[in-house]
Amino acid sequence: MNYTGACAVAVGLFFASAGFPAAARAAVEASAATPAVWIAHNTIVDLENLPERYSCDDLWYKFRDVLLGLGARRDLKITFDRCGRSPSVHLQFSLPRTVRGSDIKYASLEAINGTLLLKAGRPATLQASDCELVRQIKDTLLNELPVRVRSYRFTCDAPHRDAARYRLSVQALRPVSASTVAADMSGPRAPSGG
Repeated sequence: MNYTGACAVAVGLFFASAGFPAAARAAVEASAATPAVWIAHNTIVDLENLPERYSCDDLWYKFRDVLLGLGARRDLKITFDRCGRSPSVHLQFSLPRTVRGSDIKYASLEAINGTLLLKAGRPATLQASDCELVRQIKDTLLNELPVRVRSYRFTCDAPHRDAARYRLSVQALRPVSASTVAADMSGPRAPSGG
Protein backbone atom coordinates (compact mmCIF):
# COMPACT_ATOMS: atom_id res chain seq x y z
CA MET A 1 0.00 0.00 0.00
CA ASN A 2 1.39 3.41 -0.88
CA TYR A 3 1.58 6.38 1.47
CA THR A 4 -1.65 7.92 0.16
CA GLY A 5 -3.51 4.63 0.63
CA ALA A 6 -2.15 4.22 4.15
CA CYS A 7 -3.27 7.75 5.02
CA ALA A 8 -6.77 7.09 3.64
CA VAL A 9 -7.09 3.93 5.73
CA ALA A 10 -5.84 5.78 8.83
CA VAL A 11 -8.36 8.58 8.25
CA GLY A 12 -11.07 5.95 7.78
CA LEU A 13 -10.20 4.25 11.06
CA PHE A 14 -10.19 7.61 12.85
CA PHE A 15 -13.66 8.50 11.54
CA ALA A 16 -14.95 5.02 12.40
CA SER A 17 -13.72 5.31 15.98
CA ALA A 18 -15.19 8.81 16.21
CA GLY A 19 -18.65 7.55 15.23
CA PHE A 20 -18.64 8.58 11.56
CA PRO A 21 -19.11 5.25 9.71
CA ALA A 22 -20.01 6.82 6.34
CA ALA A 23 -16.84 8.93 6.33
CA ALA A 24 -14.79 5.89 7.34
CA ARG A 25 -16.28 3.79 4.54
CA ALA A 26 -15.62 6.54 1.99
CA ALA A 27 -11.97 6.87 3.05
CA VAL A 28 -11.35 3.12 2.87
CA GLU A 29 -13.19 2.86 -0.48
CA ALA A 30 -11.07 5.65 -1.92
CA SER A 31 -7.91 3.76 -0.98
CA ALA A 32 -9.10 0.61 -2.82
CA ALA A 33 -10.51 2.38 -5.88
CA THR A 34 -9.12 1.74 -9.34
CA PRO A 35 -9.22 3.91 -12.48
CA ALA A 36 -12.17 3.10 -14.73
CA VAL A 37 -14.13 4.19 -17.79
CA TRP A 38 -17.83 4.04 -18.56
CA ILE A 39 -18.83 1.28 -21.00
CA ALA A 40 -22.21 1.56 -22.74
CA HIS A 41 -24.63 -1.36 -22.71
CA ASN A 42 -27.69 -1.66 -24.94
CA THR A 43 -29.77 -4.76 -24.33
CA ILE A 44 -33.30 -6.10 -24.52
CA VAL A 45 -34.51 -8.27 -21.67
CA ASP A 46 -37.43 -10.55 -22.49
CA LEU A 47 -39.15 -11.94 -19.42
CA GLU A 48 -41.68 -14.74 -19.74
CA ASN A 49 -44.76 -15.89 -17.86
CA LEU A 50 -44.26 -13.89 -14.68
CA PRO A 51 -46.80 -14.84 -11.99
CA GLU A 52 -47.74 -11.19 -11.57
CA ARG A 53 -48.85 -8.58 -14.11
CA TYR A 54 -46.42 -5.63 -14.06
CA SER A 55 -47.17 -2.10 -15.24
CA CYS A 56 -44.46 -0.32 -17.20
CA ASP A 57 -44.01 2.13 -14.32
CA ASP A 58 -43.48 -0.73 -11.84
CA LEU A 59 -40.88 -2.33 -14.10
CA TRP A 60 -39.18 1.02 -14.77
CA TYR A 61 -38.54 1.59 -11.06
CA LYS A 62 -37.44 -1.99 -10.38
CA PHE A 63 -34.96 -2.08 -13.29
CA ARG A 64 -33.71 1.42 -12.47
CA ASP A 65 -32.97 0.45 -8.87
CA VAL A 66 -31.23 -2.79 -9.88
CA LEU A 67 -29.08 -1.00 -12.47
CA LEU A 68 -28.14 1.83 -10.10
CA GLY A 69 -27.27 -0.75 -7.44
CA LEU A 70 -24.97 -2.44 -9.96
CA GLY A 71 -23.16 0.89 -10.43
CA ALA A 72 -24.86 2.18 -13.59
CA ARG A 73 -24.50 5.83 -14.47
CA ARG A 74 -27.64 7.83 -13.64
CA ASP A 75 -28.39 8.76 -17.27
CA LEU A 76 -29.83 5.33 -18.02
CA LYS A 77 -32.77 4.86 -20.37
CA ILE A 78 -35.49 2.23 -19.90
CA THR A 79 -38.24 1.68 -22.47
CA PHE A 80 -40.72 -1.10 -23.17
CA ASP A 81 -41.99 -3.03 -26.13
CA ARG A 82 -44.62 -4.54 -23.84
CA CYS A 83 -45.37 -4.88 -20.13
CA GLY A 84 -47.65 -7.26 -18.22
CA ARG A 85 -46.78 -10.91 -17.54
CA SER A 86 -44.25 -11.30 -20.38
CA PRO A 87 -42.56 -7.90 -20.64
CA SER A 88 -39.87 -6.86 -23.08
CA VAL A 89 -37.59 -4.22 -21.57
CA HIS A 90 -35.04 -2.19 -23.57
CA LEU A 91 -32.16 -0.99 -21.38
CA GLN A 92 -29.51 1.56 -22.32
CA PHE A 93 -27.00 2.29 -19.59
CA SER A 94 -23.29 2.49 -18.78
CA LEU A 95 -21.28 0.51 -16.21
CA PRO A 96 -17.70 1.12 -15.08
CA ARG A 97 -14.82 -1.03 -16.36
CA THR A 98 -11.30 -0.85 -14.94
CA VAL A 99 -8.46 0.37 -17.09
CA ARG A 100 -4.79 -0.48 -16.68
CA GLY A 101 -1.42 0.30 -18.20
CA SER A 102 -1.41 2.82 -21.01
CA ASP A 103 -5.25 2.97 -20.98
CA ILE A 104 -5.25 4.69 -17.56
CA LYS A 105 -5.06 8.02 -19.39
CA TYR A 106 -8.67 7.41 -20.51
CA ALA A 107 -10.01 6.91 -16.97
CA SER A 108 -12.97 9.14 -16.19
CA LEU A 109 -13.83 7.81 -12.73
CA GLU A 110 -12.63 5.71 -9.81
CA ALA A 111 -14.44 2.45 -9.11
CA ILE A 112 -14.42 -0.33 -6.53
CA ASN A 113 -15.80 -3.86 -6.40
CA GLY A 114 -18.92 -4.00 -4.31
CA THR A 115 -21.72 -6.42 -3.57
CA LEU A 116 -25.38 -5.77 -4.29
CA LEU A 117 -27.97 -7.81 -2.40
CA LEU A 118 -31.37 -8.14 -4.05
CA LYS A 119 -34.24 -9.38 -1.88
CA ALA A 120 -37.73 -8.30 -0.87
CA GLY A 121 -37.41 -4.69 0.32
CA ARG A 122 -33.84 -4.25 -0.92
CA PRO A 123 -33.96 -2.09 -2.92
CA ALA A 124 -37.27 -0.77 -1.65
CA THR A 125 -39.00 -1.29 -5.01
CA LEU A 126 -38.57 -5.09 -4.83
CA GLN A 127 -41.53 -6.79 -3.19
CA ALA A 128 -42.04 -10.27 -1.75
CA SER A 129 -43.96 -11.15 -4.93
CA ASP A 130 -40.96 -10.31 -7.19
CA CYS A 131 -39.11 -13.62 -6.71
CA GLU A 132 -39.67 -14.84 -10.28
CA LEU A 133 -38.87 -11.40 -11.71
CA VAL A 134 -35.51 -11.35 -9.88
CA ARG A 135 -34.78 -14.94 -10.95
CA GLN A 136 -35.37 -14.03 -14.60
CA ILE A 137 -33.25 -10.86 -14.26
CA LYS A 138 -30.44 -13.12 -12.99
CA ASP A 139 -30.85 -15.54 -15.89
CA THR A 140 -31.14 -12.86 -18.62
CA LEU A 141 -29.71 -9.44 -17.84
CA LEU A 142 -26.97 -10.44 -15.40
CA ASN A 143 -25.64 -13.09 -17.81
CA GLU A 144 -24.88 -10.31 -20.31
CA LEU A 145 -23.08 -8.00 -17.88
CA PRO A 146 -19.56 -7.90 -16.42
CA VAL A 147 -20.83 -8.88 -12.96
CA ARG A 148 -20.46 -12.03 -10.90
CA VAL A 149 -23.36 -13.75 -9.17
CA ARG A 150 -21.93 -14.65 -5.78
CA SER A 151 -24.91 -16.55 -4.39
CA TYR A 152 -28.64 -16.91 -4.79
CA ARG A 153 -31.64 -18.58 -3.22
CA PHE A 154 -34.94 -18.63 -5.08
CA THR A 155 -38.01 -20.08 -3.44
CA CYS A 156 -40.46 -18.79 -6.03
CA ASP A 157 -42.53 -22.01 -6.18
CA ALA A 158 -42.82 -22.25 -2.40
CA PRO A 159 -45.85 -21.03 -0.45
CA HIS A 160 -46.10 -17.22 -0.39
CA ARG A 161 -44.40 -16.79 3.01
CA ASP A 162 -41.33 -18.76 1.89
CA ALA A 163 -41.27 -17.25 -1.62
CA ALA A 164 -40.62 -13.85 -0.03
CA ARG A 165 -37.25 -15.12 1.22
CA TYR A 166 -35.50 -14.98 -2.16
CA ARG A 167 -31.95 -13.54 -2.22
CA LEU A 168 -29.49 -12.71 -4.96
CA SER A 169 -25.97 -11.44 -4.22
CA VAL A 170 -24.05 -9.86 -7.12
CA GLN A 171 -20.50 -8.53 -7.22
CA ALA A 172 -20.07 -5.56 -9.54
CA LEU A 173 -17.61 -2.75 -10.19
CA ARG A 174 -19.25 0.44 -8.96
CA PRO A 175 -18.23 4.08 -8.90
CA VAL A 176 -16.70 5.07 -5.57
CA SER A 177 -19.76 7.23 -4.97
CA ALA A 178 -22.15 4.34 -5.79
CA SER A 179 -23.01 3.89 -2.11
CA THR A 180 -24.55 7.36 -2.06
CA VAL A 181 -26.18 6.74 -5.45
CA ALA A 182 -27.75 3.49 -4.24
CA ALA A 183 -28.89 5.06 -0.98
CA ASP A 184 -30.38 8.09 -2.73
CA MET A 185 -32.31 6.33 -5.55
CA SER A 186 -33.79 9.68 -6.52
CA GLY A 187 -32.82 9.51 -10.18
CA PRO A 188 -34.97 10.29 -13.16
CA ARG A 189 -38.70 9.68 -12.82
CA ALA A 190 -40.59 6.97 -14.66
CA PRO A 191 -42.53 7.95 -17.75
CA SER A 192 -46.25 8.11 -17.11
CA GLY A 193 -48.82 6.10 -18.94
CA GLY A 194 -47.52 2.57 -18.26
